[in-house]
Amino acid sequence: MRIHNYIDIHTHILPGVDDGAKNMEETIAMLKMAYEEGILTIIATPHYTFGKDNVKVEELQEKRKQVEAEAKKIDKDFVIYLGNELLYSDGIINDLKTGKALTLADSRYVLVEFIPSAPYEKIRLAIHKLVLAGYAPIIAHMERYRCLYRKEELIEELIELGAYIQMNIGSLKGGFFNQEVSNNKKLVGLGLVHFFGSDCHNTGQRIPRMESCLENLRKKTDHELLDQILFHNPRKIIENKYV
Repeated sequence: MRIHNYIDIHTHILPGVDDGAKNMEETIAMLKMAYEEGILTIIATPHYTFGKDNVKVEELQEKRKQVEAEAKKIDKDFVIYLGNELLYSDGIINDLKTGKALTLADSRYVLVEFIPSAPYEKIRLAIHKLVLAGYAPIIAHMERYRCLYRKEELIEELIELGAYIQMNIGSLKGGFFNQEVSNNKKLVGLGLVHFFGSDCHNTGQRIPRMESCLENLRKKTDHELLDQILFHNPRKIIENKYV
């Protein structure tokens, strides 16, 4: 097996904390899948919703340690970091400031999601507020938001405001006649995607992926751009440096 040391910045791999891995057995199976896909660094990003009964940070930190201990049994260089996938509302910024909600790997980067039907102005205003608060917002699985579909100019505007764009790697897998997949690949080629993530939840339909989704993309995408998305940009999250 060829190890690529991919960094997966969007995962639901911690056991029993959200709609991701149900228990440690499933987590371990997911770790093995991730490793086979060339992933050696994972940021665990359990869901966080303002005002809900979210799992406490201390419990997440303990689970991260347990999962990393299992990862080290697979490879001594396998590393697990912690963050949250934040469902945006105005209260999120205060929860970030007080440490109830987590940035990615203790950096200034935050992974933020919206409901698929969210209007563009809501997303735009949220990015503006997060940037003003000192955070670097990464829009999770941007391909889901209907207001951004085939709207490259709106994606560009969000990037100019200070947003970064994460696409689920599985959204690039599909046939030539799949219009959504074709559009997603186009966005990558245009340089409008900064990060890939597996958004893995289980060992069934939503598994950890990376290498298995890249074959066709490599044939038609500038290799330097692809290396930026796959290696250099995610490493800058870990190092808390500007992309």
